[in-house]
Amino acid sequence: MPTRKRQRPASPPSADFFHKLATAVPGILFAYWLSADGKSHAFTYVSNHTQQLFGIDPETLKENAEPLFDLIHPDDRKGMEESIRESARTLEPWQYRARLHLPDNGYEWFEASSRPTRESDGSTLWYGQFHNIQHYKVLEQELRESESEYSFQAGFQRLVARLSTEFINLGFGTIDECIDELLKSVGEFFSMDRAYLYAFGEDYSAITKTHQWCREGVASLVDENQTVSIDAYPYWRKQLLEMVDNNQVAYVTGATDAPPPDVAVIQSETESASSDTASVFCVPVRAQGDVVGFLGLDSLAPRKWRQDLHDLLIIVSSLLSGALERNMLEEQLLSQSIRDPMTGLHNRRYLMPRLSELVERAERYDENFTVAMLDIDHFKQINDTVGHLGGDFVLRRFANILEDLIRSTDVVARFGGEEFMVVLPGTNQIEVQQIIGRILAAVRSDHFLFEGRAIPVTVSAGVASGRERDDRMISVDAVINRADHRLYLAKQAGRDCAFDVSGPLGL
Repeated sequence: MPTRKRQRPASPPSADFFHKLATAVPGILFAYWLSADGKSHAFTYVSNHTQQLFGIDPETLKENAEPLFDLIHPDDRKGMEESIRESARTLEPWQYRARLHLPDNGYEWFEASSRPTRESDGSTLWYGQFHNIQHYKVLEQELRESESEYSFQAGFQRLVARLSTEFINLGFGTIDECIDELLKSVGEFFSMDRAYLYAFGEDYSAITKTHQWCREGVASLVDENQTVSIDAYPYWRKQLLEMVDNNQVAYVTGATDAPPPDVAVIQSETESASSDTASVFCVPVRAQGDVVGFLGLDSLAPRKWRQDLHDLLIIVSSLLSGALERNMLEEQLLSQSIRDPMTGLHNRRYLMPRLSELVERAERYDENFTVAMLDIDHFKQINDTVGHLGGDFVLRRFANILEDLIRSTDVVARFGGEEFMVVLPGTNQIEVQQIIGRILAAVRSDHFLFEGRAIPVTVSAGVASGRERDDRMISVDAVINRADHRLYLAKQAGRDCAFDVSGPLGL
């Protein structure tokens, strides 16, 4: 059975037909005209959507395209106009994305695409359409932010893992280098301008800077190891004490309102200091259960901070806290192993390697050193008279006298029982005699009072120099044996005196 053909219209579609067709298209159809000299432009045709979206009558744009161009974001207009001129020159298809201002929604992204034709008068006419792509730009931005956040979190995890490995593998005595590396790594990762570590005083009234890092070109505001009293800065004192009590990050924006630790130190000296830092973070650092200091981070320029920055910095602080606590324990263990628990002086474990170093330098560089062995006279009698607690008191008091009278370069140690040793590097015989004389005189004149009872105390000493030698090489044992023998001579001579190579010292 034959099918019936559809009857075609007798005449081509009317302008009203194209208008209805353009109205049904989601985007805006247009014919854009640019004069040959580029000084005039208009839309010979544009959909009525311009009225709905931008509040612009299409008839207005037929006279001049400028009202629509005025809606283009200032940052996008120059580039768009340059791309139109380039399309007019090459007659290549034109496509561009720009933000246009909508009366109710602010700026939104639109994309335009068209094909140009050259008119007989040299002008150019583009036929095309543009439509709203704001939704796609939002998705694009969300995807970009998601990728950026993933990259940031991955980078932070790598940073934490690297610093953790360094702290775990650090050897004793390398804590300072690890802290410096942490400050540099954290400062650069978070794009800070300064990073520093402060230690609290015992009563939290003062802080001391122990380590610092500054970005290249950023000046350090205070010298390292500078102590600052925070009592003069009530606002910051309140912030820091709240940080200690609550174990939370202290964050302040605007140095003019609340000078951060770095700025506060020199505000009285420099008028511009108060405006140097825009914001500062202070993160508590704990060790053995107490807040012992804080990690400080400065930014010189105002910026938008991550909402989770507090949590991230606490993780960094925990790494530092763990490393400091471990180092403190190692120092305590080392101190306990090389110090006498009764007097707090160094013990033989510390003394003997130090003497070996001095002997080596004496052999290699002919540097002299002197050893003085001192013994508390009639110590057994003291114990029998006032008891062992009184004897312990005499040992501690004598140790204090020794520490008060020796130089910073000297070494004093408890050698065993009531015997003590003082090592004097780089001294001649006259200097040694003066030092030993002061020690004996200080003990003789000191008031050893234990539980209200005066204890008469004197000491004897034997002195030997590293330069005293026979045909054999210098040795630690040889020097100690000479000092010990001369101590015996001092005891035999009636005590409360000293002997050296020349005999009894004229004290």
